[in-house]
Amino acid sequence: MPKLSFVWPVILCCVSCVSVGSMKGPGSQEVSPQKPLLGLKPVEVVGDKRLGSAFLSQPTGITVDPMGNVFIADTGNDRVVKCDREGRFLAEAGGYGWGNGQFNRPTYLDTDNGLSLYVVDAQNKRIQRLDGNLNFVSVIQPEPEGDFLGWGLPEGIAVTGSGEVYVTDTQEDCVVKLDGFLEYEESFGGFGQTGAGLRDPEGICLDRDGEVYVADSQNDRVVVFDSFGNLLRNMGAGVLHQPTGVVVDGNGQVYVANTGDNSLVVFDSHGNVVTEYKASAPGMANLLRPTDVKLDRGGRLWVVDSGNNRVLVFELIR
Repeated sequence: MPKLSFVWPVILCCVSCVSVGSMKGPGSQEVSPQKPLLGLKPVEVVGDKRLGSAFLSQPTGITVDPMGNVFIADTGNDRVVKCDREGRFLAEAGGYGWGNGQFNRPTYLDTDNGLSLYVVDAQNKRIQRLDGNLNFVSVIQPEPEGDFLGWGLPEGIAVTGSGEVYVTDTQEDCVVKLDGFLEYEESFGGFGQTGAGLRDPEGICLDRDGEVYVADSQNDRVVVFDSFGNLLRNMGAGVLHQPTGVVVDGNGQVYVANTGDNSLVVFDSHGNVVTEYKASAPGMANLLRPTDVKLDRGGRLWVVDSGNNRVLVFELIR
């Protein structure tokens, strides 16, 4: 895979240096504390060449497993693609359909500590669990219970180290939590929850303390809940426009795919903007409808650049 040979724009924003120990918990991405983050620099592109049977088409979600393998929800091709840490193609699974291992518009995905891959099969209104080699394992479709009538339109997903699963439902405007047995436990963020009502929630992630971060796309913000669904805070007012992807590093910095503005925004743990990347000029550096973000263990940021049918890899500039 070729390195990008352009002079890349780097958007810089100075921040104060905070001394924080290296920490990691379920759903968070570890970045050892160094110098303050100053900016983001794109250094690799994935998808400029055919990956397996096809080029990427309208990809949506991405995740990285503990060994550094990268999984992409290739939505337009109704498949999941696996690459190594350098973005080289390894495997693919899926194809249009409703059978086991087939997909209809897969969106977001996540891995657990046991290396299972959970894929939101959105238009089939279910979640599929695959193993690390993309072999089908099971369908996750909890029985209706209480106020849960079944999946409306599942979208984003985050899995804890103990096997609990959080899923955003854009039709029901809420987050659904499944317990470690993958049965319905509770839902939150829906209509009527004061100050926390979600509209078209999409990407979701967890930090080291188990707090739940939701890209509340139509409210132009990221909302943070505790693990019981209580509203803690929100961020991005006046800055974000239709965000869809979010990830938190081990130091509490929040990385957001700011889809409606074709940009990336990084916040500190208090919701202050640390840095922003936006490049709209024609060429390899531009972003067009970014939809998801993940950090690998090397501290690189993987961004699904959906409108350009590719994934960009960013170096963190310090």
